[in-house]
Amino acid sequence: MSQSIVAAYQNKYEDEDEEQEVSEIKLVFVKRKKFKLCNLILDNCSITKTGSLDKVADICSKVTECDLSHNIISEWSEVFRLLDVGLHIKFLNLSSNKLGKCEQLPEKQYTSLQCLILCGNDNDWDNLHTLLPSFPSLTHLNIGYSNISALPSTTDTVFPNLTELNLIQNNISRFEDVLGLAHTFPNLHTLVLSDNPLSSFGEDQKAIERFEKLAKLHVNNITINSWEEVSKLRWFPELSDIRMIHWDLFGDMNESERRKMLGALLPNTHLINGSPIPNREAAERWYMRRCQAANDVENRRYKELYEKYGELPELGDIKLGGQDETITLKLCVPERGVEMEKTFSIYDSLKDIKTFVKNEYSIKKKLMIEVPIVEDAPVDLYGISFDYTLLHRTALKDGDTLTLRSENQQPSTEEILRRFEAQHNFTK
Repeated sequence: MSQSIVAAYQNKYEDEDEEQEVSEIKLVFVKRKKFKLCNLILDNCSITKTGSLDKVADICSKVTECDLSHNIISEWSEVFRLLDVGLHIKFLNLSSNKLGKCEQLPEKQYTSLQCLILCGNDNDWDNLHTLLPSFPSLTHLNIGYSNISALPSTTDTVFPNLTELNLIQNNISRFEDVLGLAHTFPNLHTLVLSDNPLSSFGEDQKAIERFEKLAKLHVNNITINSWEEVSKLRWFPELSDIRMIHWDLFGDMNESERRKMLGALLPNTHLINGSPIPNREAAERWYMRRCQAANDVENRRYKELYEKYGELPELGDIKLGGQDETITLKLCVPERGVEMEKTFSIYDSLKDIKTFVKNEYSIKKKLMIEVPIVEDAPVDLYGISFDYTLLHRTALKDGDTLTLRSENQQPSTEEILRRFEAQHNFTK
């Protein structure tokens, strides 16, 4: 049954007055004092309208984040009514509603709204472009899963505050349609184009170079099928972070080979799929040898690297990548009273280390790893780490010691803090 925001709020957040009789004594349970929400979450509540504006104003007096996803709101006028009284709303999620064309624009602008999520609505780009002037402070816009197939090549209106645009899983097949975004959003920092049927980055290098501020690009699961197309990503002048997984182009390449290939082709990129390139020079030399083996020495990137490194000597039986691809760690297992050294690939995870130790010493209990505490290391405080964190994403280095304990042997919180203070030389 459809309802308003007010009714959905009352059903979810308010306790109704209850009356109960016990013998001759009448007990009345009175509602506790209302609290003011900062995050209002009313997803999947069959909401179609706002309701009483006075009541919505009271509900939203402190609200900064509002989630109305998976409802059945179909009129933009209801959204504007909410924003008329929700004066502090910065984040609004309207995903999977029934919002289509806006028939009448509001007479005022909503300057508080900074992030708008419209995934899975029936919006075309022309309608969205008409709406955007109503939200001049918008920095993040997500319009994924919206069946958008065309973007205008250029527009007169510019939105300088918008820095992140998410167009995941639409029907954008021509990168030429994307180029106009450089003019519309001149300060765009992050662009998500994953799961679109893109097969080329086009031929207009100058147009791509107009994305002067774009630093992060997500192009997972697109249909690029040549390394020459990958090289065109260098045309983005500030691009340093690329997400590109689930490409058929990678074929049977393992993780190490993919990273070296991309690291060699994209010299200005610092992060690929969230991880840094461990050794750029090793990746570039690997790429040169790969081109030599395939008799592909006429491509532009190989010639650039040949100018840089010259003729590479024969490798003989030396393993490509060498020690740059491995790390040797000392493993301490107090439960078995053993210490040992073991070499792992930098693409192994912390879980792989646990699995090795459990199999090596027939340990059936769950193991936890104590990791060295290093400032800014991407693992949590002492022993609490993510199983699937790859070793090249930690601050571990050759020779570091990892202690593996079963859960009932974990150090106390006081012991953890004592070690932390000792390692960092804290004084009271």
